[in-house]
Amino acid sequence: MLLTLGLILTIPVFQTPIFSRYFKPLQGLHIVKNLPLNMVAGSTYEWGVSFVNPKSEEGFMNITLEITEKKTIIGFEEFSIEGTLESYDNPPREHYTSTLTFTETEGGIFQNQTSIEERFNRISLRISSVPNLMPGTYTFTLTVTIQYTN
Repeated sequence: MLLTLGLILTIPVFQTPIFSRYFKPLQGLHIVKNLPLNMVAGSTYEWGVSFVNPKSEEGFMNITLEITEKKTIIGFEEFSIEGTLESYDNPPREHYTSTLTFTETEGGIFQNQTSIEERFNRISLRISSVPNLMPGTYTFTLTVTIQYTN
């Protein structure tokens, strides 16, 4: 069963007016590894993005992955998301890897909040779907914002 994928990466970082006082936009969110244009239901795919925390400021990073399809409502547990964050300051400093645990807040909407403080950051996501997923054109929207604590 083949499903087609539309991909939207939010650059620059999306901010709603309610958060504008608390969240600073990222300098840039870069795709490291892209999702394929065609995906097979019941499979797992990896998506990677990176960004720079210019001053190595301490803060909280919010990640939201929204999966939509124009003709189908996404139900709970039709997708699952696993993630890792690799962070480090100027090389050759130690690299830190942490697991990102995502919560599905609505069907197809996954959220994570984690702390960051290192300059260089890479997010790797593993996106899996159920084998009986309806064929269609799915859009994956990734939004990353940072709230600095200083």
